[in-house]
Amino acid sequence: MNKLFLIIILLSIIGCSHKDEIINQEKLTGNDFNLFYNTPAKQLAKAVENEKIEDISEILKKKIVDPNFQEPKFGSTLLSLAIVNDKYKSVQTLLKYGANPNEHDNYRGTTPMIVAARNDNPEYLVLLLKYNGDPNSRENGKVSKTSDNSRTTALNSAISLSRIKTLEKVEILVNAGAQLNFSETDEFETPSPLSDAFVHKKLDVAFFLLNKGADFKKPLYSMIDGHKVYILEGLRKMILDTKTDDFKIKKKIINFLKQKGLDYNKEPIPDYILKDIKRKYPNDWEEYATIY
Repeated sequence: MNKLFLIIILLSIIGCSHKDEIINQEKLTGNDFNLFYNTPAKQLAKAVENEKIEDISEILKKKIVDPNFQEPKFGSTLLSLAIVNDKYKSVQTLLKYGANPNEHDNYRGTTPMIVAARNDNPEYLVLLLKYNGDPNSRENGKVSKTSDNSRTTALNSAISLSRIKTLEKVEILVNAGAQLNFSETDEFETPSPLSDAFVHKKLDVAFFLLNKGADFKKPLYSMIDGHKVYILEGLRKMILDTKTDDFKIKKKIINFLKQKGLDYNKEPIPDYILKDIKRKYPNDWEEYATIY
């Protein structure tokens, strides 16, 4: 009997140790609700994770914990975690009780608006904007030895980090007032939305941005050797199958730019691009080079 009792005690100790290991802060990623485990927001975090709306409401009504409480490791709020984990009902409830869609975390200075822009579901952006989410939300985390100086915006995130419904999210943000052209700061590096659209080959987004007034006269980006790529060369780099929708949109962009005084047909094909064309179309590269 005594041996059985000792075995039970040992198993309990091992179980507790294992649990502590699972919720060890050092091992948690930024989207884990256990980041709130040893905090005053522990119970609220559980309710948010399980979408127990009545529990969330009860905790926040009684003001037991601030809806904008930030976990200690990354400084994320439960609103950000609810978005990244697709807890839509929890997001609705948190916003109802004062969660701030513009609260910056302590890591890169990311906000729930930026997190929502990355989410595949555009409804998160629509919802946050109703609660005064900033369409121009921008990361503001301090640059350190362990952190580069690149910082993103909600609009850039919608373009570069989206897998689906990218154009829909871009339209939502732009129609809500997101800036298409912004100045660099001395401290942070942020590519223009048009640049991101080209880099990630999202031509439907690029065409939309151009029609909304995106600045196409500035360099899109610089190559490793420092060579600056402008929009016509950026289009030359787009070696697309002529039967695709992207190719049709590329032609629309070419026509748009021609009306603005930039003639794609007068832009020489760089040697490094011509090599790629010959590699991709070895039998009819000359014909392709005249129409692409």
